[in-house]
Amino acid sequence: MRIGEIGKTIIEGELTLRKLMAIRLGRQAAFLVVAAIFAFFAVISGHGLLWAFCYQTMGFSALGSAAAVFGADLLVVVMGLVMGRRSYMTPEEIRVRFAREHALNELRQTVALSAVATTVAGPLTRHTGRAVWNLFKAMTGRGK
Repeated sequence: MRIGEIGKTIIEGELTLRKLMAIRLGRQAAFLVVAAIFAFFAVISGHGLLWAFCYQTMGFSALGSAAAVFGADLLVVVMGLVMGRRSYMTPEEIRVRFAREHALNELRQTVALSAVATTVAGPLTRHTGRAVWNLFKAMTGRGK
């Protein structure tokens, strides 16, 4: 039952890996949602503040102030997309991946060894061995 145990280990490793990936991706999505909500309210307040700062303090025209606010918005969007796309594997996920790969390699070796053992110990080999032994006895005169 070595193959069954190794297969069970591989399946458990795969399930654990999928669970950890789901947790990581869920956490990442939750952080992105929270960031989006706060960004929405910050953008509403920040637009008015930035427009007033550009118009009154920096001496831009109304159109220039609006363009500066739009440029700042685009910069924040690009930064948010870049940071939201990052996804690092946790150490536990890396450990489970290595364990799964090790068990899969062990399963391959066990199946290959099982196939070789079946070929060597199978019925065809027993009959061939018996025939060779009988031929050897006949050639040496020890047949009867």
